[in-house]
Amino acid sequence: MRIEGTEFGSITIDGKTYDHDVVIRLSGKVGKRHKKLSKEKYGTSHIISQAEAEDVFEAGCDQLIVGAGQAGNVRLSPEAKDFFET
Repeated sequence: MRIEGTEFGSITIDGKTYDHDVVIRLSGKVGKRHKKLSKEKYGTSHIISQAEAEDVFEAGCDQLIVGAGQAGNVRLSPEAKDFFET
């Protein structure tokens, strides 16, 4: 799997362009990021909530890569950081 490029509002993976934020699963399946889980708590999707962290977590995963967005604004909340550290 190869991320070929990004622009504001899109990402191209293996020749397919997505016009939404994505989560790439261990299986290689590309799905839509469930930003509403973070927006409900923080009013923005730039802070990843624990609920969203739990949504993206998969047993067997030992690394999480969070794309910070074109402006570099996306980050883990303290609760999400603690969730991944335990």
